[in-house]
Amino acid sequence: MRGVLVLWILLMIALAPIVLQVQNFFVYSDSPFLSPQYKSVIVSEIMKTDFNISQSSVSNIYIIINGSYNESLRVINDSLKYLNEARLLTPSDIISSYQQLYFNGSGNSSIEKDLIKINQLYLNLTSLRERLLLNISEFMFQLNVTYGLPLGKHVSANSTLIETFRVYYFIALENYSQINASRIAGYLTFKDPYLIFFGFNNYTNETLAKHFLEKFDNYSYLIFLLTGKHIPDQTFGSSYSFFMRSEQNASSFPVSLSNFHRNDSWLFIVQVPSNESLNNVNEFIDNIKAEVTGHLPIYARSELYTESNLKVIDLVTFTLVGILLILLLRSLVPILLLLGSAILGIEIAYSVLIVLHLFGYKIYYISGLVIPPIIFGITIDYSLLFIYRYFEEIRRGRQNPLNEAFRTAGKAAIFSGLSITLAFLSFLISPSPILKNIGIALVAGSLSSLFPSISFTYTSLRSIGINVLSFPQKHVPNPSDGRSKYLRFMINHSIKRKYYVLLTIFVVSIFSLWVFSTHNSNVDVNEIVPSTSEVVVGLNDLNNYFNYSLDYVIVPGSLNQTHNMVYMIAKKAISMGALVYSPVSLGKIVLDNSSAILNQFYSNGFSLMEIYIPYPVFSNGAINFTNWLISQGLLVGGSNAQRIDIVTNTVQTYYSFTLPLTIIFILIYLGFLLKSIAVPVRLTLSLLFSSLVGVAVMYSVFGTVYWLSPLIVFALLFSLGIDYDMFIVLRIREEEGSEDEKIRNGVEKTGLVVTAAGLILSGAFFSLMAADMQFLREIGFAVGFTILFDTFIVRPFVVPAVMSILGKYNWWPGVRSNRSKT
Repeated sequence: MRGVLVLWILLMIALAPIVLQVQNFFVYSDSPFLSPQYKSVIVSEIMKTDFNISQSSVSNIYIIINGSYNESLRVINDSLKYLNEARLLTPSDIISSYQQLYFNGSGNSSIEKDLIKINQLYLNLTSLRERLLLNISEFMFQLNVTYGLPLGKHVSANSTLIETFRVYYFIALENYSQINASRIAGYLTFKDPYLIFFGFNNYTNETLAKHFLEKFDNYSYLIFLLTGKHIPDQTFGSSYSFFMRSEQNASSFPVSLSNFHRNDSWLFIVQVPSNESLNNVNEFIDNIKAEVTGHLPIYARSELYTESNLKVIDLVTFTLVGILLILLLRSLVPILLLLGSAILGIEIAYSVLIVLHLFGYKIYYISGLVIPPIIFGITIDYSLLFIYRYFEEIRRGRQNPLNEAFRTAGKAAIFSGLSITLAFLSFLISPSPILKNIGIALVAGSLSSLFPSISFTYTSLRSIGINVLSFPQKHVPNPSDGRSKYLRFMINHSIKRKYYVLLTIFVVSIFSLWVFSTHNSNVDVNEIVPSTSEVVVGLNDLNNYFNYSLDYVIVPGSLNQTHNMVYMIAKKAISMGALVYSPVSLGKIVLDNSSAILNQFYSNGFSLMEIYIPYPVFSNGAINFTNWLISQGLLVGGSNAQRIDIVTNTVQTYYSFTLPLTIIFILIYLGFLLKSIAVPVRLTLSLLFSSLVGVAVMYSVFGTVYWLSPLIVFALLFSLGIDYDMFIVLRIREEEGSEDEKIRNGVEKTGLVVTAAGLILSGAFFSLMAADMQFLREIGFAVGFTILFDTFIVRPFVVPAVMSILGKYNWWPGVRSNRSKT
C-alpha cells in the first residue's frame, strides 16, 4: 500500500507543471458559443451571402491619447508592432469613409463629388489650425520666413528651405506685388494658407497670431482662395461641422472632427483581426501611454485579471481551508491527507480539461474559475466523511475500522458523487452551447473529486499507522465536539415545533421568490474587469468622443412591403441619437419619397439597416438600445446583439430546460437508489429552498448582479447540496428505533461531518471574495453564505421537521416493506 501511496505522490508532482499552465487555454470571448439558431448569427449569414459584408472579420480598438496630433500619431504607430495586421484609422480616415457612404447614398453628381473634395479640404484645414495652435512657435517660424526674408531680415532656417522660398518668391514677384508674392511663396513652401492673412507690419506679433487662429472661422473665403469655388458661409457652421444639401433635404453631416478631439486628447481607432491574440492586445495596452478600450481590450484585461485572481483564489482557498481543518481536526497528518486529496482532484480535473482541449473543447474562463472551490470543497467533504467515520470506528474498538468506514462512508461518498455528476449531466444535453461547456467542466470536476477522495484517502489511511495519524495528539481526534450540543438543540426544537417550521419555510420561500423575480441581472463589463481598469475608464471616457457601436438590422420582404417599417425604425432610432444608413435614411436624414431608396441597402428580398447607436459596444446604453431594436421584432446582428442572444438564450434554457432536467435526474436517481418517493421529493424541495434563499440574499446584498451569477449559484447549490442530505439520509437508514429517534440520531451523528464539510466548502467559496472581479465576489458570497445556511439551518432544523411530519412515509414503498418482512 505504501508503494501505491508513493505513486499517488509522484502523480501529484508530475501533474503540477501542467496544471499551472491551464490558464493559457482559457477562452474569454462569448463568440465561440454562438449557435446557428441565434438571430444575430442568422443576420451575419445574410450579410455575408447577400450584402458581401463580414461583420466578424475585424475588431476595433479605441485609443484616447493626450498630446498633439502628430505626436499622438507617432506614439500609436510605434506601438502597432505589438499587434498583427493592425490598421490605424485616423479621424480623417473615419470621417472620409462616412462621407463616402453619405454621398454615395445621395447620388453621384459632379457637384456632390466636388463637395466630397471640398469637405476633405475643410477637414485638413481644421486639423492644420489645431496643430498650429498646439505649436504656435512653428507658426511664428513660418511667418518670419514668409515676411522676414523679403524685408532682408535674418531668419534662422536651413539653407535648403530658404532657397526654396526664394525661388517661389522671385517667380511670383514677376506677376504680383511684394506682399502677395511673399504670401504665395510662404504658402507653397509650408503648405499653410493661414499665412496669407498676415503682412509686413504684424507678422512678429505672437499674441495676434494666436488670437487669429483661435477665432478663425472664415473657411468659405479660404477655400475660395485655394480652389476658386464659392461655397456659401452657411455651408460651414463652425470650425468643427460640415453641412451639405442632399436631394432637397438639408441636414448636418453627422460625423465631424469634434467627435475625435477634446481639449488635448485625440481619439484614434485601430482595426485588428477578430482573432487577434489577447496576449498581444495586453502587450499593446501595457506599452502605450493612452487609454485603450473596446471589446477585445475588455476580454484581454479580463484574461489578465483572471490569471492574477486565480492565483489569489488558490492561495486564499488553501490557507482558509487549512485553518478550518486545523480547528476541526487538530491533527497534522489528517489535514495533510485532506489537502493532498483536494490538490490531486484539482490537478486531475484541469488535466482532463487540457486533454479535452486537444480534441476541440474550449475552456470557458468561468468554467475554469469555478473548478478550484468546487473540487476543494467536494474532495475534502468526501475525504472528511471517510476520515470521520474511520475515527468513529476506531473509538468504538472495531476490529477492522478502515474496512467498516469504507463500507459505510465510502458507499455514501460514491452515491453522493454520482448524484452530483448526474445533476451536472443535465448541462451536457442542454441546447445552450455555453451551458454545455460549463457542464463539461462541472462533470470533469465532480468525477475528479470522487476518485482521489476515495482511492487516495483509503490508500493513505491503510499506509499510515494510527499513532502517526493522531500526531501531535495521543489519540485520534474525537469526531464529537461542541457542535453536538448545538445539533441536539436544533433537532429537538425542530421536531417539537415541526409545523411552525413548515410555515416558516413557506413564508421565507415566498419572500425569496419575490426578491428573485423582481431583481434584474446585468451584462456590465464592470463585472468581469475591475471598475478601476483602464479599459473601463476608457469605455466611460469614450462617451465624449466617437462612441458609436454598430448594429445590423435585416428586414425581410420587398421594398414596398417593408418601406413603412424601415422608415419608422429609422426615424425613431435617429431621434434617439443614432446614425442610420438604410434604404430610407442617410445618417441623420430620413428621406420621405420612395425614389430615394438605395439599392446598396437592398438585396434578394432583404433590406439592410446599419444603425450606429450612440454608445460604446457592450455598455449598458448599447445593450438597452439593441434590446429595443430586438423588441420591435427585427433581426438584429452585431457584437451587442450577439451578446444579448447568448445571455437571453442561456438564461431561458437554464430555467426552462436545464434546471427542470436536473430535478428530474435527481428524483429518478434517488428514487431508484433509496427506493423511496418522499425522500427525493423532500430533498429536491430542500435544495430549491436553499438555492432561492441564496440567490435572494445575493440580490439583496449586491442589488444587481452579473447575468451568469444566479445560474451558477443555482447550479452549484442544487448539485453540491445533495451531498449533505445523502450523508444524513443514509445514516438515518442505519439507525434503529422510532422514526423521530432515527432522525435525531442520524442527523446528530452525521451533523458533525456535515457541519465540518459545510464550513470547509463555504470557506472554499468565500475565498472568491478575495478576487477583484465583481461577479466572482457575487458567486463566492452567495454560495458560501447559502452553504452555511444549508449546513446550520436547513439540515439540522428544516430536514428533521419535514421528515418527522412525513414519518413512516419517508421510506415508502421500499424500506418500509423491507423492514416489515424482516
